[in-house]
Amino acid sequence: MLKAGHIYKRFTLASGRKVTLRVIRWEDLDGLLLFINSLVKEKQGDSSSGLYSGFDKKVTREEETEWLAQNLVEIEGGEVINAIAEIGGRIIANGEVTRGRYKDTRRHGHMGLTMISEYRGRGIGRMIIETLVRESRRAGMRTLDVEFLAENETARRAYQKGGFKQAGIIPHKVFRDGKYFDGLIMAREL
Repeated sequence: MLKAGHIYKRFTLASGRKVTLRVIRWEDLDGLLLFINSLVKEKQGDSSSGLYSGFDKKVTREEETEWLAQNLVEIEGGEVINAIAEIGGRIIANGEVTRGRYKDTRRHGHMGLTMISEYRGRGIGRMIIETLVRESRRAGMRTLDVEFLAENETARRAYQKGGFKQAGIIPHKVFRDGKYFDGLIMAREL
């Protein structure tokens, strides 16, 4: 099991910015709070945002403390595999795989990934996906799935590069600002 703060990899973007991929740790509380609330602000300010469901209201420090404590317990227990991306000490992306909760689904994981808009499309998401796929395989999982807005082409390309294939569409899953959006499910074997 990977411990909180474990560093997966460091790499440099074409712009010269240095990125660290690592597991979250307790000391990330304030950085994670800034991260999640920047996503809330993005979604509230842009109805065409590619962000999926959630991010509806600003998160309090108490709520984020609760989420982080629970996530750290799940990481330690092997229920969640986490990878954040950090640039200059700022958390700019958070990805995770949650292991199936039932005996029959323990070898399957559900992936989720969010990233601050200014860093999308630069290969960081692909690196997080590759890291989560590798760590999920090491943890004994055999399959992964992910779900996001069908019109999110940046996410689709990143997951395709990570070996995911379209598994289905959920018509009109999300209703936002008077409009329906389809959910896209992609999956892959490990």
